[in-house]
Amino acid sequence: MPEIIKQKFFLSVLLMFIAFQIISPACIAENKPVIRPKVGLALGGGGARGAAHIGVLRVLERENIPIDYLVGTSAGALIAALYSGGVDPNELEKHILSGAINKVYKTDLSIFRAICLYMDKTLRILFRKPFYAGIYNDHKLHHFVNELVSKGDGSIDIAIPLHIIAVDLISGEPVVIKSGDIGLAVQASTAIPTLRRPIPIDDQLLVDGGILKNIPVDEARKMGSDLVIAIDVESKLEYGKLRDFKSFEGVITRVINLGLKAQSEHVLDKADIVISPNLKGLGILDLDKGSLIAAIRAGEEETVKMLPRIKKKLEQKTNALKIAENPD
Repeated sequence: MPEIIKQKFFLSVLLMFIAFQIISPACIAENKPVIRPKVGLALGGGGARGAAHIGVLRVLERENIPIDYLVGTSAGALIAALYSGGVDPNELEKHILSGAINKVYKTDLSIFRAICLYMDKTLRILFRKPFYAGIYNDHKLHHFVNELVSKGDGSIDIAIPLHIIAVDLISGEPVVIKSGDIGLAVQASTAIPTLRRPIPIDDQLLVDGGILKNIPVDEARKMGSDLVIAIDVESKLEYGKLRDFKSFEGVITRVINLGLKAQSEHVLDKADIVISPNLKGLGILDLDKGSLIAAIRAGEEETVKMLPRIKKKLEQKTNALKIAENPD
C-alpha cells in the first residue's frame, strides 16, 4: 500500500475514533431514561371552593411541574376528570365562570321541586321502580363531563391516570372508581346525600366521596406517586352563630364542614406537600361569579407561594431515586 494511502487510511480511522468518543456519550445520555419522581395530585372536595383547583393546576402547568396521577373527591373529582380528559385550566375557568357547571348542578330547593319529587316517587312506586331519596335525580352533570372529554368520534381518552372517590351506602365503605363511565363516576362522587340521589353502579349505591375520604392522599400514593401534593379546599371551622342555621343551606354546610374537619386532621400529614388556598368567606354553595373568581385566584396565589417548597421536594426525591438507582 502506497505511503500516502496509508496516511489517509490511518487519518480516517483516527477521525472516526475521535467522533465516536464525542458522539457516543451524548447518544447514550439521550437514550438513558430520565430519573424523576412520579407526582400525584389529591384534589379534595369543597363545593364551589373547588374552583381553587383550577388556579393550582394553572401554576403547576406553567412551571412545568409534572403530573403523573390524579385522584379526586366530589368537586375535586370533577376538576380532576376534566383536566385528565384534556380540558386545560383556561377552558376549565371558562366553563366555571360562564355558569355552565352551575347550570348542570344547580340545587333549587323550591316548592316546585318538592312537588316534582313527590310525583316522581309516586310514579316509581306505581311502576315498581326503585326510588332512592334525594331532591335531584337528573344526569346533567354526568352528560356534561362526558361531552367535554369526548373526541369527535365519541371516544374518551384519559391523558393522565385518574381515580375517583365515592362512598357505597350499602357497605358503608369508600369506593375507588378506576375505569368505566367517567361522567357517571363524577356524578356519584358529587352526589351530596339528600340533595342528590345516590347513583347505582353495579351492586353499589354511591354518594359523595367526601363523607369518608375527602382528600384522597392515600389513594394517590397507592397509584404509584413518589411525591403527593394534596389540595385542601375545605372550609376552616369557626365558631358559629345562631343566625347561621336559620336556612337549609346554613345547616347542611355546617354538617358537611364538621365531617370534613374530623377527616383532614389525620390525612394531610401523609402528603408531601399541602396546598391550602385562603378561601375564607367562601362557602361550598357560593357559585356566583365573583366567589368563583376569588377561589381560582386564591388557588394560584397559594401555589406560587408553595413553589419553592415543591421544587425543593422534587429535587430531594430525584436525588434519592438516583442514589437508589446507582448505589455505588
